Amino acid sequence: MEKKKNTPKLRFPEFTGEWEEKKLGEVAIFKSGYAFKSEFMLSKKCKYQILKMSNVYQNELNLERNPSYLESIDEKQKDFLLRKGDSILTLTGTVGKKDFGYSVIINEDNKFLLNQRLVLLREIASISANGFINYILSTEKFLFFFFAEAKGGTGNQTNVSTEDVKNISLGFPHLSEQTKIATFLAAVDEKLTQLKKKKTLLEQYKKGVMQKLFSQELRFKDDNNQDFPDWEEKTLEEILVEHKTRNKNKDIKEVFSVAKIEGVVNQIDHLGRSYASSDTSNYKVVFPYDLIYTKSPTSDFPYGIIKQNKLKRTGIVSVLYGVFTPKSENIGLLLDYYFSNWKNTYNYLNPLVQKGAKNTMNINNEVFLNGSNIPLPASEVEQEKIATFLSTIDEKIDHCEKHIEQMEAWKKGLLQQMFC
Repeated sequence: MEKKKNTPKLRFPEFTGEWEEKKLGEVAIFKSGYAFKSEFMLSKKCKYQILKMSNVYQNELNLERNPSYLESIDEKQKDFLLRKGDSILTLTGTVGKKDFGYSVIINEDNKFLLNQRLVLLREIASISANGFINYILSTEKFLFFFFAEAKGGTGNQTNVSTEDVKNISLGFPHLSEQTKIATFLAAVDEKLTQLKKKKTLLEQYKKGVMQKLFSQELRFKDDNNQDFPDWEEKTLEEILVEHKTRNKNKDIKEVFSVAKIEGVVNQIDHLGRSYASSDTSNYKVVFPYDLIYTKSPTSDFPYGIIKQNKLKRTGIVSVLYGVFTPKSENIGLLLDYYFSNWKNTYNYLNPLVQKGAKNTMNINNEVFLNGSNIPLPASEVEQEKIATFLSTIDEKIDHCEKHIEQMEAWKKGLLQQMFC
């Protein structure tokens, strides 16, 4: 029977003809991971690192997540050394979720070992190109077939077997076109990597500067190059005003909730109307630059949250939050920056928590406003200088983030159109 042939929507002009549909097992060398014994694994960095599923997350190679090493390997284990250009794919996830099927390409020879529940795909000379194989594993078509093969495993696990992956059929062009596509997409990825690195460096810079500013190791000068007055210790009651505006007419539709960032640091975000209860008339109105905090810390947010609405639009929040208006915009920004350090948030809120019935945890607004003192500049001019300086860094970080999102969306569109 003649194999099905097809062509992609988007193509380099020098290539013509149809792509041929082939099983992945026909165009790639496969190897399943090895069950390395945990008692021989080391936590200190050694010659070889064992790549586990936790190191391959959301199509990125993260070597810092639960790292395990071996100082030496035997002849059998040498078969599981990865080569530069190899693609590896995660095969196990959670029932009902798509938290597997992640893939990355290896960029070093003989440094990494392939652990169980990962599978290696390697090019076959004159038939396939490593880079092309890696990108095809990220296409919607591959993932559709991949998740269709998922089967229940132990407990809440679901698995796809190596044989199932081998039997997935996808379109493949001639080797020269594979190489051209892979080279082009690798350039897109390099640009994305540079943008992400820039964003990370800006975030690290901001964190370092904030520590120096709030410890007063770093101080601004006034316009005459003179020192500003010493900082003052203030209670939140002195700089915040509580307001209890409610959404009585249900005319405000946008619901603000709190989204996790890096596990413990949080920001107000728009999560959509579906997160609200059916009746939002009792929800609290949050105006631009208002400050909120969690009145009932939970296991999800054990440190509590104190954040500012920087979205520059009005929304509503659950009654589980306290809402306050800063006496000045700059004070609100400085408090937001101060409490973006989770240790500051924890140290402020933790002593205020009162246990209620059934071990519930609560903080009332009066207690919240009269917690420990917060160090703040006495001069409004210095407040403005600090707020403006940190806001400028935030704008650069936001610009990077938007550029990353745009490039990722563009890359996703390319993957949809350059493969068939």
